[in-house]
Parts: sequence; structure tokens; C-alpha cells
Amino acid sequence: MPLPKRKKLRLSGYDYSEQGCYFITILTDKRKRLFWNTDYTLSYFGFIVEECILDIPNHHFAVKIDNFAIMPDHVHILLTIGCDALSNDEKIFEDAYFNRIKFSDVSDIIGLFKASVSRKIRKIHPDFKVWHRSFYDHIINNFNDYNETWDYIENNPNVWIAKNKGESF
Repeated sequence: MPLPKRKKLRLSGYDYSEQGCYFITILTDKRKRLFWNTDYTLSYFGFIVEECILDIPNHHFAVKIDNFAIMPDHVHILLTIGCDALSNDEKIFEDAYFNRIKFSDVSDIIGLFKASVSRKIRKIHPDFKVWHRSFYDHIINNFNDYNETWDYIENNPNVWIAKNKGESF
């Protein structure tokens, strides 16, 4: 019997190293609630995730974290590659425009992030699996899409708390 085909999560033919904004959602393995304490504050693992998110721009040229939310069992990241993540140096903009600068691919950025979090957590729990395989992405198409995504990320923790009040972790 042939193996089932996995659904492709990336947009076929799209260059994910192109300048632009991307909305990323990363799930924990088996949707384990790892990143919040029972009082809805970040857990120790949640602080590791936050540290690694904030560190992303230090490892990738012209990548900026515009917004993020760490949820109990997933993470949302709004990230910009190129665009306003670049410095104001006209030469960099000109090189980027003429495709002489190659930006990091979204998969590489998220892969390094997930590996960093896993490595830090495995120092405490050596055999612990943190992440679900892969991640979900949405390419931000316009300013309205950007604003809606920003608002979704901002409101997601409060919406989650309201829906799950009283549930045990």
C-alpha cells in the first residue's frame, strides 16, 4: 500500500526568500501546552521561545520581527524580509532591487528558530520533542492584510484566554 501524500504547505513556485511580509504559525508537538503557566503567563519554555524569536534578526540579514504572540501550544510570528527591515543605505536597496543580495528563505529562518528552541529545551529534557513538523505561512498581500494579521496576533492571547477559561493545562 503506498504511503499517503503529505499536503504541501508552501505555495508552489513562490520564492520564500523574496522581500515581503510573512505570517507564520508554528505548532507544538501534539499541541502540547508548553509555553504558558496556568495563570496565563509565559512558562520557562515560553521565555526560551521569546528569547529565540527576538534573536532571529541577529542571524538573518534584513529580517525583522514585526509582531509575535506566544500561545500555550503554538507561536505566531509576523516577519519582514528586506523592505523596511533593511537599513537606509541606498546601495543595499539598489543591490536588493537588482537581486544581488540573497535574503534568507522563510523555511531556513523558521528551521533555525525551531532548532534553537529545541536545543535549549533539550538541555533540560534531553528527549523532549517540542515542535510539530513544518509550519504554516501566509504571504501578506497588502497593507490591509498586514493590519488584519497584526490585530489577529495582538488579540489572539486574550481570545484564547476567554475561550479556555477554567481549562486545565
